[in-house]
Formats: sequence, structure tokens, C-alpha cells
Amino acid sequence: MNFIAIGLLLVIVLGAVLGFIILQSAFSHRHWRRVIAEGDQPTLLAAVEEALETFRGMRAPRGTPPADWRGLQSAALVAADRDRCRVSLLVEPDIRVIGTERREIGPADSVARRVAVRMVERLLFEIPLARFQAVQVDVYTQYRSPQGEIETDCLLTTQVSRAMGNEAEWDEQEAAAILADWRTRERAQGSALDPDEGALIAPHPSTNGRGDLSPEDAAP
Repeated sequence: MNFIAIGLLLVIVLGAVLGFIILQSAFSHRHWRRVIAEGDQPTLLAAVEEALETFRGMRAPRGTPPADWRGLQSAALVAADRDRCRVSLLVEPDIRVIGTERREIGPADSVARRVAVRMVERLLFEIPLARFQAVQVDVYTQYRSPQGEIETDCLLTTQVSRAMGNEAEWDEQEAAAILADWRTRERAQGSALDPDEGALIAPHPSTNGRGDLSPEDAAP
């Protein structure tokens, strides 16, 4: 009988501790959401960076092309305020090993479309402490020029409001079809694409436009 009583007591204590932890977490979450809603910029940027770092640590869902997952993990914050967020991604062609051969399954442009759509979904609906009303995603690729230098080109940029995101058929439409319903521009062959033209929000001064810290800010 004593063992039963002790067991019940332990269950009650454990339940009380877990309940306290959950309640404390809920209050903390509500507090930081209010702080961000009131315009605390450093807290907002920290929350977005933490969310992006969490995304990088996630395991790829089954069936996700490796090139897509690498592109999503490259996400870098370009700028954000209470209502707007802009990030950049870096993609490469979809190259996979089939048998003993490396084959290009799809060009970087196709990867760019898929990761842009997925990143918009994350920014609008999966940042725990922020509720952006509009987001911009810029997707770049890199290649080696004939002179041996690394060149970076913007493949596409898209701007999406929360209303547009709510109407998107995320799991039923191809990425190209979804992007066509948004404010999307893609690089035309032989011409450059400037994602800062008509940008939703200008890059933060401490980034180089692709979300990477300048050497001064990156230094310890």
C-alpha cells in the first residue's frame, strides 16, 4: 500500500513539474511575441536567426532531393522588421550518383524554384515568435568563370504577402505554378537579375546583399 501511495505521489509531483514547465514556456513565448510585436529589432533578428539555425539542424524529409536540402540549409537573413522578412539562398544543380555515375537530374533554376517556395512557407508559418505580413526570397547560384573566378548570379526573387501564402496550394501545385501567382522575377538568359530592384526591404548594412556578414562584422 505504501508503495502505491509513493507511486501516486511521484506521479502527482512529476505532473506538477511538467505543468509548471509548460506554463512557464507559454508565458515566455507570449512575452517575447509581445516584445517583437512592439518593435524590438534585436530580439526579432535573434528570433529569426535562431529559427534558421533550427531549420539547418533538421533532417531532410524522405524524398527531398539533396540539392534542395542544401539550398534550404544555406538560408541567410538579409533584413527583417516587424512585418517584413527577406532571406537569400544559394543553390546548385541537382546532381546525384546513379549507379557509379554522377548525373545532372535538374538545373539550378529548377532547384531555385522549389527551395524558394519551401522557404516562403517556412518564413510565413514556421518562425515561432514572428508573424510576417510579407516576405522576399532571393535565390543565387555560383559558378567558376573562364578566368577561374567564382561568380554569383541571382536566379530568381519572389515577394509574397501572407494573404498570397494562405491561398497557395503548397502540396498540390508545382513550384513554378505557385511562383507564377506571386510577385516573382527570374533571370533571363544573357541578362542579370537585381533582387534589390523594387525590394520588399533593403539589405541590412552589415550584409553584402546575400545575407552574409561583411568581413568587419564577421570578425570576432
